[in-house]
Formats: sequence, structure tokens, C-alpha cells
Amino acid sequence: MPRLPWFHRRRDGAGGILERAPFLSVLEPELRQRVRKRLTRRKVESGKSLYRQGEAADALYLIESGRFRLFVSERPGQERVLQFLGSGEIIGEAAFIAETAYVTSAIAIEDAFVLRLARADFDNLLGKNDAILRYLAGVISERQALANARLAAESQPEESRASRGFVTAVYSPRGGSGVTTIALNLAIALAQRHPDDVALLDLDVLFGHALGSLWLEPRGVLAQASPVTLRTLDRPGLDIYLIPHSSSLRIFPAATKPEEGQTITAEQVHAIVTVLRRHFGYVVLDLPHTFSEIALSGLELADRVLVIATPESTSLRDVLETRRILTEVLSLPTARLAYVLNRPHPYASLGVSEFAAATAAPWTEIGHGGDAPATAALRGESLVDTRRNNAVVRGVIALAEQITTEAREHAALSGRSA
Repeated sequence: MPRLPWFHRRRDGAGGILERAPFLSVLEPELRQRVRKRLTRRKVESGKSLYRQGEAADALYLIESGRFRLFVSERPGQERVLQFLGSGEIIGEAAFIAETAYVTSAIAIEDAFVLRLARADFDNLLGKNDAILRYLAGVISERQALANARLAAESQPEESRASRGFVTAVYSPRGGSGVTTIALNLAIALAQRHPDDVALLDLDVLFGHALGSLWLEPRGVLAQASPVTLRTLDRPGLDIYLIPHSSSLRIFPAATKPEEGQTITAEQVHAIVTVLRRHFGYVVLDLPHTFSEIALSGLELADRVLVIATPESTSLRDVLETRRILTEVLSLPTARLAYVLNRPHPYASLGVSEFAAATAAPWTEIGHGGDAPATAALRGESLVDTRRNNAVVRGVIALAEQITTEAREHAALSGRSA
């Protein structure tokens, strides 16, 4: 029996992508099949480039699997991350259509496979196809609009940027509920959607592990900066403290040891959150499992509070008491609270429906991720980068999409653009 071509042999991966990718779905079946026969497959290992800024754009690429970071090198050693692209998306389309050199570089952030369509094959098969040309024009226009919106936000006067950032606090009254795992991976998921526009403030001063989970070392911490110093920080000054992650996320650690964390005041928290709002569109707070001065300050400053619970009756009681304190004592609007049921263990005594009934509020559920969260932390990896199909990753990506929508609505209601 003759051996079938690779695009027929694969049940998943390329075969599925070629059926689902919008780039090809706009074509008639016969033409789609002809294009598929001209595609060549290429592996790009993590950390390697698909193309570099200044190289000739001699092909159009469709991402079969993996993810790429697109960035512009503004000066030696300094990059501006523009976006992240993954499975089913085309990449390098603007330079290809314009027949110019690439103005960006594309680096794989995990092992990836791409499908390459050479320029000669594109010209012969698709060069005069109205459907594909309209699709490519739409993609180019949409991505350019997003880039323009980011540049416009960054160039706004200082006073109009003062409250630009949307602050999300991640909180649980109990330890062991996965707050740091959720906060960290949520921030990375947001950073991949909004490159160079997301900051994580690690306020879990006793047991903060955000930097340790990614094998990153602090340069400076919140505990060592006075409120006066914090309030005067411009972006270069802020960068002294911020630790960059490959996702473009910036992390600001509060303390390096518990006794240092005990010196942090509400005034310091208020000052740094205000500064981060000014320079980032999205700010995530990883809060301690107490009602300390630090936690209360973070909760009061947040636009959205994610209350995290685990599926046990004791956790449900804690959530109900937490809601009472937040709404009756702190006077936070109930609309500011959102509830997340996290399953760090495979067993559960209560289901999400029981939590929803007891609180009379909707709940988001994050499934059990197995050993993947612990394994990723031991390796200094993020789940979002390395385990895209893990239940925890699916949950935090859904949260990131929800927060993105809320931030845009919040900006619109405030008379600002997001």
C-alpha cells in the first residue's frame, strides 16, 4: 500500500490545524487541497528564531503547534514585545504581503512546528484570490490597530494615565488554595495577550513564591522603598525593581524574607499600586491569606477581586465570612467580587453548584491540573508556556479573557480607551 503524504497521515496536529485555520477555511475545498500539497513543515526549537528583523519575507507561515513571541529590537539589548501568536494563526503576513523585509523578529517560546508556503506558490495559487486577500488584509488591519492602541496609551499625558491600569486582586482566606499559581499564570496569560503591559505585584510577604517558581532573582523589593520614593518613580526608575519574564510580564516582589515583609505598610502598597496603574494596563496582585494591613489595602485598591476557594465545606464557610467582611466592613461593592473554585487536589467534597447556591453568585471553576503545577515550579517554568492543555491553564486563560473584557468595559465607562 502506498505511503500517504504527511498531511493525510496525521490525525491531530497539522491535519486538524489545516481544517480549522481561518487562513485556509475561506478557500474552496479543491483550492484548499492544492495549497495543502505545497506546504512544507518546519520545526523551530524553543528559543530559536523563525525569522529575524531585517530578513527578506520570502514565505508565509501558519503555526501548527507551539507559540512565538514577536518583538522589535529598538536598540541593542532592548526589545519591545508586540504580540504572541499560537496554533492556527498566521505569522509574518504584513511583510510578506508588502514584499519587504521583516520589521519584527519571531522567536519560539516553546518547541513549535510551522507550515511554510513559499512566495512562488502563494502567487500561483492565491495571488488573485479575493477571499484570501480580504482575510489577510483584515488580519493586518486588526493587528496594526492593536499596536496603535498600545502606542497611543503609552504616549498619553501623565495625568491621563494615572488610573489607566485595571487592577485584579487574587485572594483566599485559606492557604493551600493555589492563589500564587493562579495569580502568576493569570498574569502570564494576560501578558501574552497584552505584551509589555502587565505587572504582577507579589504581596504575599510571608510565603510569596512568584519569583522562585520561575527561577528569577529580585533586584529590589517593596519593603526597601519608601512611599515618597515609590510615588516619584518614572518607568526607568520602576524598571530597577521590576523583574522581566520571557512572556513580557514584569514582577515586583514585596520582600525577600518574612521579617522584611512585616515592615511593609498600607501607604507603600497604595503608592506602588498607583505607580503600576500609571505604567501598565493590567496589574495583578498576589495577596496573603490574612486580613492584614497589606491584604486589606490591596483588596480596597482592586477593580476586580478574585476570591479563591477549594471544594470543601470549611472553605465555603470561609468564603461566606470573607464576603461579609469585604462588603460590610470594607464596603466593597458586591459587583467587584468574583468567585473561583480551584481544585488543587483530585478529590472534592463539594461541587461548584453547591458553592453557587450558597453564595447566590456565579462561580468559575479551575479543574485539577495533576502534578503539572508542582513540576513546572520545580523546573522554573510557567504552566501557560509549557502545558497549554492543562486544566489549570485552560482556567486561567478563560479568566484572562474575562478580565480583558472587564478592563475594556471599565475604561469605556471611565471615558478612556483601553
